[in-house]
Amino acid sequence: MQTSEASVHAMKQVPVWTVTDEASLKALLEQCSEPVLLKGLVAHWPAVQAGRAAPLGICEYLHRFDQGVELMATKTRAAARGVMGYNAELTDFAFVKARMGLGEFMAHLQAYLPMEGAPSIAAQCAKVSEVIPGFLDEHRLAALPGVIPNFWLGNALTVPVHHDHPYNLACVVAGRRRFTLFAPEQVGNLYIGPLEHTPSGAPISVVHPKAPDFERYPRYREALASAQVAEMEPGDALYIPPLWFHQVEALEKVNLLVNYWWPVLTAAGEPQSPTPVASLMQAIQVLNALPPAQREAWAAMFEHYVVQQAQDPATHIPAAWQGALARRH
Repeated sequence: MQTSEASVHAMKQVPVWTVTDEASLKALLEQCSEPVLLKGLVAHWPAVQAGRAAPLGICEYLHRFDQGVELMATKTRAAARGVMGYNAELTDFAFVKARMGLGEFMAHLQAYLPMEGAPSIAAQCAKVSEVIPGFLDEHRLAALPGVIPNFWLGNALTVPVHHDHPYNLACVVAGRRRFTLFAPEQVGNLYIGPLEHTPSGAPISVVHPKAPDFERYPRYREALASAQVAEMEPGDALYIPPLWFHQVEALEKVNLLVNYWWPVLTAAGEPQSPTPVASLMQAIQVLNALPPAQREAWAAMFEHYVVQQAQDPATHIPAAWQGALARRH
């Protein structure tokens, strides 16, 4: 069953903000528990203007900053239908990877531009400071001083549902993008694939985003019913809270996105150690080895002591003795 444009437009739209004080934006975003679309946040960037001027305008602009540093490029296989995920049997990835310079990659992008049905290619998560360092001098984001961005360049490509652990601000520089977003509690409806055998580090949904098989993955309908969508033009930015799942569609024959990840800190302003994902992986490995009855018992313990939704497990204990149970807001 094919997902349609009508079903996309029927989804809840991500709330839109107009930014008036960029200096306070970071603090405001960190308080948001849902995504926010920031219309025109980076519309003043020279790269956005270059991308609007011509189909390959952004490539011509980026050539100025090319240092000859190699990046990782991906190319989808024919059967993937433009999706960077798994094959239908879940036995391999539906794309190949190769290292190349930015100039060589952009030459491929240019060669595919007039072709209908061209392979989907992308240079993904390349460090701006390493590959195009001069870009930083002309494209400042006052809201996130000191945060080094990444860039994602390619043609029409879909990245399946996945999530990130840090805060994320994704800025569309050239082309159009569509983000479909799901709250963390939808994890059981998204059919997330292997936690270790992933395309690029983040576990992804095994449901094909362009033609979901609802007979094989029936709970995915519930996920779609809860989804939010952000239709983005050049100059727009999208804030994605930590652990919010998102599917990303690059919609044009040339697209560039620049994103900023910054870490979630403890209440004391320190990096988390060990990280929550490390704790999760250890809990999975330890608890999955237990008999079913013990797993259920430990689930109750985690709900009470870690999740703490039903009640605060330490209210009856003097503050001086609460120890690890003390809330650290």
